[in-house]
Amino acid sequence: MEPLTRGDPSQIAGYRLRARLGAGGMGVVYLGSTPGGRAVAVKVMRPELGDDRGFRERFRQEIDAARRVHGLYTAQVIDADPTAVPPWLVTAYVPGPSLQEAVAGNGPMPVATVYQIVAGVAEALQAIHAAGVIHRDLKPSNVLLAPDGPRVIDFGIARAAEATALTRSGTRVGSPQFMAPEQVGGRPATPATDVFALGSLAAYAALGRVPFGNGGGAEAVLYRVLHQEADLTGCPMPLRGLIERCLAKDPAQRPVPAEIIWFCQGQLGPGQPPGQATQSGPPPIPTTVATPVTAGPPLPSPWPRMPEPSPPSSVVSAVRLMYAGAASAVLNAIVGSVVGYGVVHNVLENQPNVNQVAVTEGSAFDVTVTIFFGLAGTGLWLWMAYANRNGRSWARVLSTVLFGLLTLSLPLSFIEVPDLWTRLTGLIQWALGLAALILLWAGPSSAYFVTRLRRR
Repeated sequence: MEPLTRGDPSQIAGYRLRARLGAGGMGVVYLGSTPGGRAVAVKVMRPELGDDRGFRERFRQEIDAARRVHGLYTAQVIDADPTAVPPWLVTAYVPGPSLQEAVAGNGPMPVATVYQIVAGVAEALQAIHAAGVIHRDLKPSNVLLAPDGPRVIDFGIARAAEATALTRSGTRVGSPQFMAPEQVGGRPATPATDVFALGSLAAYAALGRVPFGNGGGAEAVLYRVLHQEADLTGCPMPLRGLIERCLAKDPAQRPVPAEIIWFCQGQLGPGQPPGQATQSGPPPIPTTVATPVTAGPPLPSPWPRMPEPSPPSSVVSAVRLMYAGAASAVLNAIVGSVVGYGVVHNVLENQPNVNQVAVTEGSAFDVTVTIFFGLAGTGLWLWMAYANRNGRSWARVLSTVLFGLLTLSLPLSFIEVPDLWTRLTGLIQWALGLAALILLWAGPSSAYFVTRLRRR
């Protein structure tokens, strides 16, 4: 909040202006008060927008729709005049910092707090979409953290600015870091567009950074939104699974707000209503909740499910090492067979008096055993890789037991098997197993296995 400047008006249509709450591409937001003294937020649009007939007409339509929005987690539209120059809009004042201010001042939020905020914003989107409005510009600065939960503001205003002289002059409506691929591609916005923005918003709250980065300017960000996956490194499961589905490039693959609320409720547990926000350090985010969030209308049957959480990079790396172990086992079987046949050939060639039948049968048996154990080892590596990638807790334990057996048998194999190649592949497989186990028992991997166990 900042004091008024010399160029700021002292009142708008009877609303006394007391301070500046912020400014953006669309105009300036003031802290105002009604004649009776109640605090309100007054948004005054840029003067050039008032000269655009298309903007005024679309602004009027959006305001009429926004007046029908009555959600617990939205800032109610109180008054507006789209015909004024400049146009203005009055909403209920929300005492509290924006999500952007909270994260910028305190860093990433606890996972439980993120679930609470996401659930509240999802309920706000339910109310907004039910009124026939699409936000189009959902971002951290448009989510205020009030004493009784988050409040979504500025819904519908972005659409009013589309196709006006402002956008035709080259100014983009919307924030690149929180735009959906369909917005970037110039396709019509739908409720799923706001869900994509909610996914980016959740990632920002959990990680303290935007998921598509800021590097390279706006055009580079838009390219990443359109063609690349979000960087969710460090985002814990299962929150990451929720965000990944919200950020699906295909709008049809994104969850609806009711499903998001249901998912967040399941993670918060009973007695922890979504919408409540907690955070330590200034600026404080209060923790009381006036009314619990409901899950909205019943979802169609079968009940839509969140996707299974994706394995973290530590599990993926462990699985790749197991694939390398399988390749090593195949190579060992092939080379072992070739070496066995080579030995037999040398014996038969250099020792003509030897029992050829016995040597041949013994060699065939040894080669068969080599191939059998090679294939068995390959299958075991691949089975463990598949099971661990899918978060089977027993697979991680069994992998540890098998590695222990391999470690115990390694010295014995060195004594019993004189072949240098077999010793070398044995050491390679042991090293691959050790590295894979270290990764499987790392913190992110453990969280992944626990999450998958809870979901079954």
